[in-house]
Amino acid sequence: MSENRQFPALCTWIENGPDESWTLQVDLPASSIPAEAVLGDEQEIFVDLNGVTDRRNVPGGIMTRRPARDEGGDRADGAGATRYSIELAVPRGYRGALRFLPVPRGLQVADRPTWLDVLERGFVPAGDHDLLTVTDMRRKQVLELAAPDARPLVWTGGDALTSNAVPGAGGGRSDVDEQVVTLGSAPRRIWTHRPQRGPASAPVLVVFDGERFIRGGLLAAIDELVAPPSAVIADDHAPVGDDGPDGCMVVGQRADDLVMNPRFCDDVLALVRRTAPVSTSTIVAGASYGGLAAAYFSLRHPEAFRGICLSPSFWESDDQGRRIWDLSPSGAAARPTFSVDHGILETVIADSVAEATEEFAARGIDFAPRPFMGGHEYLWWRELMLVRLAEVLAE
Repeated sequence: MSENRQFPALCTWIENGPDESWTLQVDLPASSIPAEAVLGDEQEIFVDLNGVTDRRNVPGGIMTRRPARDEGGDRADGAGATRYSIELAVPRGYRGALRFLPVPRGLQVADRPTWLDVLERGFVPAGDHDLLTVTDMRRKQVLELAAPDARPLVWTGGDALTSNAVPGAGGGRSDVDEQVVTLGSAPRRIWTHRPQRGPASAPVLVVFDGERFIRGGLLAAIDELVAPPSAVIADDHAPVGDDGPDGCMVVGQRADDLVMNPRFCDDVLALVRRTAPVSTSTIVAGASYGGLAAAYFSLRHPEAFRGICLSPSFWESDDQGRRIWDLSPSGAAARPTFSVDHGILETVIADSVAEATEEFAARGIDFAPRPFMGGHEYLWWRELMLVRLAEVLAE
């Protein structure tokens, strides 16, 4: 058994064999817990490692509180010497987000309101821990964790635009136009970017949950492509005037937009045609509900849209109880085209993708889903969105 101490301050990877899962040892000093997250007497720490620890099994992710010991093996004095530790089995090739959640002591199962409260108080350790801190889709800080054998990223862009000091999703860039338009049932903000090297006839890229991907560096990465799109339209799903990123209004509007909504789809198509009238086609890209919408757009307007579906919520039904494959067009002149990527560790999504693959094949629509070693994971989505976009543009 060998050890890789790439992250000695916080994480240690232990190799159990070439075909075995890694053992990840997480060792958190109490002194590195931020002041605003210091535990009360009735709290414990749940390690939230995306796809590995399960929020439905709280005890399985609880860290053990251990007093630190000096070199002679005696207990060290002081609260700051306390450490929290846990060992986890992590699949080979894994990449995902890590953070720490203070939870009520003895919690076994938590309902949604409890978890939403817990997630608001999640933290990353202070100090030097040799892991990259990034901002996820909910604008929360997480650590990017990769197993020693995880494949290198193609998109290595950081979170240059996530600072609170940077105004707006466009980050003050002069080449990003922000406006309010009505799509579907409500006005919302969109951001439009026209890459300098993108010819007017090149495809347009429409990105769902666009503000969050822009803040993650999407536009800077697109500008580096050999053949960029003619325009990028990033759509936000928060009704104008609602500034809470996780509020009920945002959640409800996002679901209304992205769960097989024909009016929203048609309004986006009209927006694209106004924005880029000579463009030859449109690529729609999104994750989770956005991945579902990308497939739906391709089914509803196969002559206009090509979808990039990341962890698509194919388990969902529309307001008439129909699944996504039930909306496959019959006798359409153009063939619906979309790609599908999903995490091996996001069980519900993976199962629904497998079901959809068979159902679509029975209707003459074939695609080969590509799994990645992770969960329902923004750190994979931001990478794969650019990779799949580059593949489509290269065609």
